[in-house]
Amino acid sequence: MKTEEIAFSLISLAGDSFSQLIMALQCAKANKKSEMEEKLAESDRLMNEAHKVQTELMVEEIRGDKTDISVLLIHAQDTLMNTILASTLIREMIDMYIELKENQGGDKK
Repeated sequence: MKTEEIAFSLISLAGDSFSQLIMALQCAKANKKSEMEEKLAESDRLMNEAHKVQTELMVEEIRGDKTDISVLLIHAQDTLMNTILASTLIREMIDMYIELKENQGGDKK
């Protein structure tokens, strides 16, 4: 895969994963647990795909195939790292919403 294709793949997968995380957070806020779990699962699936692409890039470099570093590739890595960070924070926020709802007696599905 060319560097540009790798970058666009990372941006797309990480961006879609981020979107699923935001939707999961909205579902948690609306107390829609099953939808929230579906969104989190889809986010994980997309993130795993992004990791595979990133791993392929690293393996190629380890084998001696140097990657052309471009602003686009740097942006792709930033997008991936921001999504990973957002995942950690959003999952904590979701846990807080769930705990809040349970403490208020509003544990609906």
